[in-house]
Amino acid sequence: MKPNHYTEIPATFEVQLEHLKDYDSKKHISARGIMFYHPYDIEVPSILKVSLKMISMTGSVDFLVKTLKCEKMGSEPLYEIHCNFYDTNAEKEDEVLGFISSY
Repeated sequence: MKPNHYTEIPATFEVQLEHLKDYDSKKHISARGIMFYHPYDIEVPSILKVSLKMISMTGSVDFLVKTLKCEKMGSEPLYEIHCNFYDTNAEKEDEVLGFISSY
């Protein structure tokens, strides 16, 4: 995995995750994705519904991702999570990445 394909979600965002159990794991995944830190291990290759919002604002942007990497951060109680966009299109991906980079 090339790290430049992953946009880091800054700490100013709240990330809510929902693990989707009965989802076709063979659907299209994008070459682009997100990276964030999470206090819990997420099984690879989990399909997640992500709700992303600014801590100081109402409303959120929702999208699906497929977890491709989950790595413990040394002695810290955090995991570095890399996910690719899943079952989406370029316009939705641009919307999410634009939302992240605008703050």
